Amino acid sequence: MDHTTGAPSVPPVSRELFTFAVRLALRAGRLSAEAFHGDRPAARKPDGTEVASAVSAVESFVRSELAAAFPEDAVLFGEDAVSGEGAGQWAGTSGRRWVIGPVDGAREFADRVPTFSCNVAYEDAYGPAVGIVNLPMSRQLVAAGRGIGCRLLLGEDPDPLEALRTGHGRLRAGGRTELSGARTQARNMAEWPETLLTALHRRVFLVPAGGGVLDVLAGRADALVVAGPALGYGGLAPLPVIVAEGGGRVTDLTGAPVLEGDGSVLITNGALHDEFLEIVAASGEGHDARAVLADPHPDWAAGGAALCAELLAALAPAAGRVEHIGSTSVPGMAAKPVFDLQVSVADLEAAAGAFDAPLAARGFVRSPYEADHVPAGRDDDPARWAKRMWSRRGGPGPDVNLHVRRAGSPNERLALLFRDWFRAHPEAVPAYARFKRELAHRTADMGSYAEVKDPVVDLIVEVAEPWAAATGWRP
Repeated sequence: MDHTTGAPSVPPVSRELFTFAVRLALRAGRLSAEAFHGDRPAARKPDGTEVASAVSAVESFVRSELAAAFPEDAVLFGEDAVSGEGAGQWAGTSGRRWVIGPVDGAREFADRVPTFSCNVAYEDAYGPAVGIVNLPMSRQLVAAGRGIGCRLLLGEDPDPLEALRTGHGRLRAGGRTELSGARTQARNMAEWPETLLTALHRRVFLVPAGGGVLDVLAGRADALVVAGPALGYGGLAPLPVIVAEGGGRVTDLTGAPVLEGDGSVLITNGALHDEFLEIVAASGEGHDARAVLADPHPDWAAGGAALCAELLAALAPAAGRVEHIGSTSVPGMAAKPVFDLQVSVADLEAAAGAFDAPLAARGFVRSPYEADHVPAGRDDDPARWAKRMWSRRGGPGPDVNLHVRRAGSPNERLALLFRDWFRAHPEAVPAYARFKRELAHRTADMGSYAEVKDPVVDLIVEVAEPWAAATGWRP
């Protein structure tokens, strides 16, 4: 307990676990570096993306090491994992999780561009605990552990325990306080919005991204900006610990926590951070509510079930049933980190009046949306697709969209059919997840995202209907 604030203290990560993580990243990096100069026949992920077969070998090695050393921990592999989004994770029972980018930058690796990294992150009950970015081609590894600092380890086989004991290689961000002319590394600059590129170009010195977070903490750059296509969770997960222990600051370009943001990144020494955010805001970027997709999380199923049980009890007797729907209810599906739940009721108006008070007490706000999209080609009366909706953002508890629909209505049925068809066809999950990621990257806001996605959902339902008829599926 922190007796000055009354808040529970957060313990430092164990040195033994930190050492294991560093050595795992080093060995994975050596495997990828050895393969980099050799023959790398192409392989394909389930979603059709071409990657080097060496990525699969690194991933298999990491899997076996973690299964042997920490069999109860959950593991999530990043977007470049060959196993794909459906098989790129396994659930654990410990409440702890490893997030692995076995070869982060598989496309660069396959194109023989030596800028890829091997990333390792570890999350426990207190949040991010270890972050590692290994640059095996330059033999530089940045490693940080919560409460034990951030270090740069060099060479083929550095000793992390020796670095902890001596303090050798400790990284701390520089103290520059003048924004004008700040050396700012820019990643994906060719895909930045023109307004953002122009606004920053007028104030700072933009250069291509090099060592990224390492260069900021080592003083070779004053900031790093990642815009354009969103980074996946595997690339983001190591950053909070590395930057915090290195004396800097990291958010997305709207100022949101980087693991909860829109997939953009801003890393600074801290002193320049707010000025950067002001420039971004003034450029007009970062104001729209972009579609933000997260890698599938092993706890989504249990979290959805717990929310359903809680709300069924709170909304009885008007709630006939509460079900977990949407992408977070489908194993292996990338999704917005928001639970979609469906409440089935006999009477929408009566339920709306009964639900307002108990939902408000749990942080929910009534939405003005009172109808669902009617699928293309149907001449239904839109009144048949009526609903009521509440949402919760920022707690207490997880973010939720609560859809209240009439029992037996076509929109109640469609939500359950969509979920159950994907559960019955896991081979289709990676392709749909890839479509959503590409769409999220290319659309500016949630409205545009939904407008394009709705017709695709209609097509999926057209495929699902014959399956429902053939199997006797019922909602």
